Amino acid sequence: MPKGNFRVGLGAVTFIYQYRIMIYMLEKVKQFVKESFEKCATGKSVEHFERTVYWVQQLKSDADEAILIAAYAHDIARAFRCTNSEQTFQTRELNDPEILEEHQKEGAKIMTDFLKKEEFEKDKIQRIANMILKHEVGGDEESDLIKDADSISYLEVNAPKHVRKLVAPLGKDKVERKIRWMFERISSEKAKQIAEPFYKNAIDILDSN
Repeated sequence: MPKGNFRVGLGAVTFIYQYRIMIYMLEKVKQFVKESFEKCATGKSVEHFERTVYWVQQLKSDADEAILIAAYAHDIARAFRCTNSEQTFQTRELNDPEILEEHQKEGAKIMTDFLKKEEFEKDKIQRIANMILKHEVGGDEESDLIKDADSISYLEVNAPKHVRKLVAPLGKDKVERKIRWMFERISSEKAKQIAEPFYKNAIDILDSN
């Protein structure tokens, strides 16, 4: 076999192997997240996480394994919260800075511990932890990407649910402040354009409530 063809063949095999490893770990993370939420007090649907991954891929078509894992697992800390949203935010804002900071730190630790047990690559664990640690506020390219995709998915999936479920116990103004904050924190213009129809729809639903 000519050397050139051998190199191409070896490269294809290496790519397929790496792709299979990526899919394997992503699926293990998905299973961990799903099982964690099935046991938790909030009973949160995984649709938001699936759509966050989808929007990450729309914003960055070459998003790698670490980014996709962070996107799916960014809210893992909520699975270990002992109270539901009505109880947690009765006297606090839905975007309360202290709660968000604790949420980010807990999520980063949970996923770091999980991925270490799975003997995942250290550099990718560090990147995933950093993205989860900053996914509410951003601050670097990867964290901003997760934050923006999270916002789009929230406005698409969660905001209408929040209007239906949280306006009565928490008040319309508090829910509106959360929705506006999720839209206004978006960094990239492309993400903002994608999110705008979902944002307007959520506000329309809120106004008609």
